[in-house]
Amino acid sequence: MKKNELISKLSVIGAMILLASTLVACNSGTNYATTTATADDYSYAQGKNAFYETATTGGYDLYDEVEYYADEAEYYDDGGYSVGSMSTPITETQANASVAANRKLIKTVDMTIETVSFDETIANLRNQINAVGGYIESEYSYNGSLYNNSNQSKYATITVRVPDTALEGFVNNVSGIGNVTQKTTSTRDVTLSYVDTESKKEMYKAEQESLLALLEKAETIEDITYLTQRLTEVRYNIESMESSLRVYDDLVDYATVNFTINEVKVLTPTVIVEKTPGEELKEGFATSVKDVLVDTRDFFIRLIINLPYIIRGLLCLAIPVVIIFIIVLIIVKVSKKKAKKNQAYLDKVKKDNEKLATVAAKVEEEKKETPKAEEKKDEVKTEEKK
Repeated sequence: MKKNELISKLSVIGAMILLASTLVACNSGTNYATTTATADDYSYAQGKNAFYETATTGGYDLYDEVEYYADEAEYYDDGGYSVGSMSTPITETQANASVAANRKLIKTVDMTIETVSFDETIANLRNQINAVGGYIESEYSYNGSLYNNSNQSKYATITVRVPDTALEGFVNNVSGIGNVTQKTTSTRDVTLSYVDTESKKEMYKAEQESLLALLEKAETIEDITYLTQRLTEVRYNIESMESSLRVYDDLVDYATVNFTINEVKVLTPTVIVEKTPGEELKEGFATSVKDVLVDTRDFFIRLIINLPYIIRGLLCLAIPVVIIFIIVLIIVKVSKKKAKKNQAYLDKVKKDNEKLATVAAKVEEEKKETPKAEEKKDEVKTEEKK
């Protein structure tokens, strides 16, 4: 029974806080008033109408008294900040000035700077940062390398945080330490988010006071456990919102400036001057000749600087070439020797074949001559008989 009563009271508190949060979110752009409350009191005012509710169940007086003090209520601007009390009317000009002064603005500036003296520019930038009480949040510098970058240019990217009040003067002073080729300024208004977070924090604090009052009156272990658990959740939400507010305050109080600093040989002209076609032609031709001469000079300088590496590369390339050449010579020599040997064998075979052909021809002739010789012998014998 006690637990049900306690849950019922907590439900009333939750419903009131949810309703108040909804009213704040929906009417953050309108004027509203606040009230004062004791440990057992809870009230919320919207404009000139006070919202209050008394819940009494089972012997626990959740809200013993609810009072709305009209003389202590305050007018609030669009951002949720007090601009005067009911007893002190304010003009529209005063209200607008207060709204502008209490805006929560996060400012960010991005700048790209060229310089012919990199180290000096970095040192001047550090001096300007220290002069306004700022600090470097992050920094990356590249000092050039013959191995990774042929032009050896230096550059740096630096993120700086400076007080918001000193931002304009800081940017103007820094613009004089180098040639600014690009600048971007952005502003983000977080007033509504800030006020919403702050209002929710105050509501959770009011709930925390109510829970503490109930915890003092709780009698059962179940009630104490339930209230303690809810109180832990409320305190966690309060701490989380306070952390968010601190982050907002830091971003608002200290603006962020992002620098990209490049070392160059010739600064980019930032002022465009009207020129005649003849002047443009003359200047363009002179620039082209200068670029060619500079590139030629740089080529020979790098050639001489890298000459040991070139010689080493040629030697490394020559060794395998010589080895391949020797192997090719050996192969050619062996091939010629083998071809010569084969040719000698073929010549021998040819001569043998020619001899065989001669012998065969003689044998054939002998065969043809044998019958004729026999015939002659027969004829001689015949004649002798006669």
